[in-house]
Amino acid sequence: MPGKIMLPIALVAATVATTQAAARAADPADVIEYRQAVFQVTKNNFGPIADMLKGEIDYDQATVEKNAAVVQMMSTLVGDLFPEGTDATPDETDALMDIWDEPDAFADAVAEFEETSVALARASESGDKRQLAAAVKDVGASCKACHDDFRRDD
Repeated sequence: MPGKIMLPIALVAATVATTQAAARAADPADVIEYRQAVFQVTKNNFGPIADMLKGEIDYDQATVEKNAAVVQMMSTLVGDLFPEGTDATPDETDALMDIWDEPDAFADAVAEFEETSVALARASESGDKRQLAAAVKDVGASCKACHDDFRRDD
């Protein structure tokens, strides 16, 4: 069991280190493209969990666990995806300047997403759909709160 836990931790650590280095060294357009990809991966893994709980697709415990683990890992990347210089024009990104103008508030929003994502991963492993539904609701609320404050409306 410890080996099973250590591999994901090592992968997350390597991904975070790579993300931090990339964010410091990359062209702003590349960073924006990368962060948009991280959010797309998050959406593509979170959505099916919610859809399973709503009965829109068949429930599959293994998929729930895998997808929740991906969401949790992606949540650890968000804080490093908005370095100075990536505050692009509206046609390039939906990120609001408040991210850079209010870094403490943004950091709090990111921390909330990370915390709720950890709870989602734990709930997914429990097999308890009620616990999972509560965790999905909390992650959704953290995403919405961040979007409300730091993302331009579509």
